[in-house]
Amino acid sequence: MAVPAGLVGAAIAALASPDRTGDAVRASPAARHPYRDLALFGVALREVRRRADAARGDGDLVDAAITGMIASLDRHARYLTAAQVRMLDDQDAGRSGGLGVEVEASGRVRSTLPDGPAARAGLVPGTVIERVEDVAVADIGPVRLADRLRGAPGSAVHLRVVRPGAPAPVERVLVRVRLALHPVRLRLLGTVAYLGIDYFDALTSGGLLEAIATLKAGLDGSKLAGVVLDLRGNPGGLIGQAVAVAGAFLGRGEIVRLLGRSADAVERFASAGAGGDRIDGVPMVVLVDGGTASAAEIVAAALQDHRRATLIGTRTYGKGAVQTTFALRDGRGLRLTTAWAVTPAGRRLEGAGIEPDRWVATGRGAGPRTDGEPRGRAAPGSGSLREGPVVDADIDPGLDPPLREALAHLGTVAAVR
Repeated sequence: MAVPAGLVGAAIAALASPDRTGDAVRASPAARHPYRDLALFGVALREVRRRADAARGDGDLVDAAITGMIASLDRHARYLTAAQVRMLDDQDAGRSGGLGVEVEASGRVRSTLPDGPAARAGLVPGTVIERVEDVAVADIGPVRLADRLRGAPGSAVHLRVVRPGAPAPVERVLVRVRLALHPVRLRLLGTVAYLGIDYFDALTSGGLLEAIATLKAGLDGSKLAGVVLDLRGNPGGLIGQAVAVAGAFLGRGEIVRLLGRSADAVERFASAGAGGDRIDGVPMVVLVDGGTASAAEIVAAALQDHRRATLIGTRTYGKGAVQTTFALRDGRGLRLTTAWAVTPAGRRLEGAGIEPDRWVATGRGAGPRTDGEPRGRAAPGSGSLREGPVVDADIDPGLDPPLREALAHLGTVAAVR
């Protein structure tokens, strides 16, 4: 994006000039010149273009300025590229067109979805993608690589790949399919229902209700003894979905308060109890760790504040920022914090997190990334070919101390009921 010389100054003059003389007379000096500080930016931009040794385009300079401005607001605000905006849209929608493959920044395949396009094309773990549509992966970058592998279901993408041990690369054309990105994971552990939620997208609450019904049907007449809700590594997502999930276990009650810019800007979210407690009040444990953040913390805190569940694990991340994405030209966007979350008991999430009722180290290492945001669950990111819940065959209490503690706790509670 080019910025012609004089454009910044012209914009300042246009924005600072009142439309009506009367308004100019009544307005304070600051109100008459709300964008006067942009003149300094214009001078700095001009001097950089004239004198700086590093050659950078005007678009890159303006992008860097916007990035710095947004980053100065709080630790969560971000200036987004068009590719990042599209990825966030897909993430919140819960579905995307893709190949069913998780790829490292180098192009190395980490995992594939069974029976997905990548798996059917022979892209086993360890395969290296060298080129995408005749562009070298080294020239694409990690964010754009993921963006190029995604696309409309039914569209094709041409890859050059090298399989492990193969003497030479081969060309492959793969057709994208519709994928559910974050299916609810389930497993019946005896008479205890395990439910794993990795992100709160538009499909989460529906998937949760379907998973609960599936688990109840698998009991063959036995009574459900307890529920484990695993929110470890869940970085958050849509607040509306978090409210719906918490409401499915609470039945009725306040779930979260959002505090806006002014003292009276308070928005309360509560469950009206229309569907009641979907697990009929059976004992419940929520697993949390340092990767549990934002909307996931809202769910965990609401269930803890209402004494509906016992929290086991480690302290949560502490992200209380409610963010809204605002679209800019060229597909870019601003991810701005517009409110802060407070639990039903009045606890602020930001910077504090939620302390579990029982501290058990998770061993997963889910914590902040290098950019300060929660890391997310360390699991295959290739999605699912169906939009309903999926059975998690990798669950093993013997290798998972927090889950083992949760099952022991539920067993003790069931014995005294």
